[in-house]
Amino acid sequence: MPKQQKCPDCPEIAAWITTFSDLMSLLLTFFVLLLSFSTVNEDDFENAIGALQGALGVLDGQPILTSPVKLHVPIVRGDITEARPTMHDAKAEIEEITEEEEQQQNVEVTEGEEGIVIRIRDRAVFSSGEADIKDEFKSLLSRIGQVINRISNQVVIEGHTDNVPISNDAFANNHWLSSARALQVLDYFADQVGIARTRLSASGFGEYRPVDPEANQSDPAVQAQNRRVEIRILYNKDAEEADADSVRVLSSEYGVGIDE
Repeated sequence: MPKQQKCPDCPEIAAWITTFSDLMSLLLTFFVLLLSFSTVNEDDFENAIGALQGALGVLDGQPILTSPVKLHVPIVRGDITEARPTMHDAKAEIEEITEEEEQQQNVEVTEGEEGIVIRIRDRAVFSSGEADIKDEFKSLLSRIGQVINRISNQVVIEGHTDNVPISNDAFANNHWLSSARALQVLDYFADQVGIARTRLSASGFGEYRPVDPEANQSDPAVQAQNRRVEIRILYNKDAEEADADSVRVLSSEYGVGIDE
């Protein structure tokens, strides 16, 4: 076969054009492959990868996938601002609400070994010898209940009185009065705020659990302290949250050296 003669009128083509054309072809193939991945379903993709790896001699047949990593993502329903607060957040929020309602003299919020204790003096919630919640206190009680409703902890409501005997048509003694007051708060939380009754319990102790057993129980100031309702938000023992004493125990066991 005779040697092909070059065309004298044809322009000279640089050698790099061949390499550039190969590169463009590879890029086009790559983008077509990406487009196909965006539309293929998972099963077809795994089959294709398995076939490719088998053809290349990496694996025989279908690919062997490693175990997936499990991620625990918290589920938050609704707006992110409605996520459940921690116990410390709840305590701070209740204290802020108390200040906004200007009830610092009547409401005390503390955190102890069992959980958060909201101590409310009876004069703010009830009239003397009665168990009906005052209308002017319902706003604060509703706001406290809304905070409690956003956490999952169990709630114990306790009624306490002073040692002055009571006997009227409604209540035979202080035990009856204290129990009725605790149940009134429980019903308000359940019916007006929407807290599940499975989380709520109530007890009436009458005059038998004073704030300070060593104090003179006949002193009017001491009696005023004893007349109270306590809302106890208990720690969830199986939760990640722990009370201060449990942290100190772990610290001493493992020699961390944390005192506070």
